Amino acid sequence: MARTSKKNEALVAALDIVQDAGVNAVTYDSLSQATGMTKSGLIYHFPTRHDLLVEMHRFCAQRWEAELEKLGGGRAEELTRTQRQRALVLSLSKNDPLVELLMSIHAQSHPEFQAIWKEVDDEWMPDPSRDVSDEAELQELIVAVLSMGLWVHDHVSETHLSAGNRKKILEHVLRILDADT
Repeated sequence: MARTSKKNEALVAALDIVQDAGVNAVTYDSLSQATGMTKSGLIYHFPTRHDLLVEMHRFCAQRWEAELEKLGGGRAEELTRTQRQRALVLSLSKNDPLVELLMSIHAQSHPEFQAIWKEVDDEWMPDPSRDVSDEAELQELIVAVLSMGLWVHDHVSETHLSAGNRKKILEHVLRILDADT
């Protein structure tokens, strides 16, 4: 088994800090304490805090794209629209740890962070700012919005979805996709 790099170990630890205390809690001091790495060792990998944040976003975006590729059975450009949508729905149907949502929200704070996520979004999701021109595009947008709502629901609502309801919603959205093919 391949050994995890110190850089990746630091990124995982930084995400743990975000999960526990928020993005503002990620500092060289907190990361040094969490990893046992020296501040100079961290600075070697991340010369500035901004660089650390960029790498955290890149790490999360790459991890999500790898999941989408696994669920879809290939890279986005190799798949049909329906296969991409199915992978997206399956990915977004699970109740991810809060850190995933926090990083997505944090991405909106800086254009460089947004650009990292946009690369993945552009490959896997319809552009919600572009007016749809036909029923197929409208359905693709509806499925994406429903899936995103399923993904964030339990993090923004006091009452969480039961496992049974989450499964029923997932099955319903997948039936919408299946009706199109």
